[in-house]
Amino acid sequence: MDMTSFHKLRWAVQENAHRADPHHAAALQTALEQSLRASRLFAEVEVGRTDDPDQMVIGVCRCADGVAPWEAGVGVERLWGVLALETKWEAHAVGCTDSLMEFEGAVTVDDSGHYITVHLVAEPAVVPEPAPAAQAPEGEATPAPSVGATVDA
Repeated sequence: MDMTSFHKLRWAVQENAHRADPHHAAALQTALEQSLRASRLFAEVEVGRTDDPDQMVIGVCRCADGVAPWEAGVGVERLWGVLALETKWEAHAVGCTDSLMEFEGAVTVDDSGHYITVHLVAEPAVVPEPAPAAQAPEGEATPAPSVGATVDA
């Protein structure tokens, strides 16, 4: 599902239902954080809660070395599928670029439609900056790099 369709669906649920109580949100927060940490997709994971009805559970992650944001998105979608098994209804959307993975989800926790919303973002792994090239002292010429080699016969 694309983000626009997800936002329309989430809005419809929010208009016709109420937020789940804090202990349901706390339980989802804990389960999500444990799943993200255990997945090995991320080197850093921070999960919390807000009063914002569009993102009651929030998370910020940094991908593990060798894990691209799109790979993290695929993994988060699978984790979410497991977390949402015990809920009455769920919807989600994932968006990825080279520099960001964004996941938004919503679940209802009972037949009355009490909902919890989730917003998770992940950045790529930190790539170390290359060491600066050594500079020759002022007034000295820098030797030209070798282009080829000669072989003596």
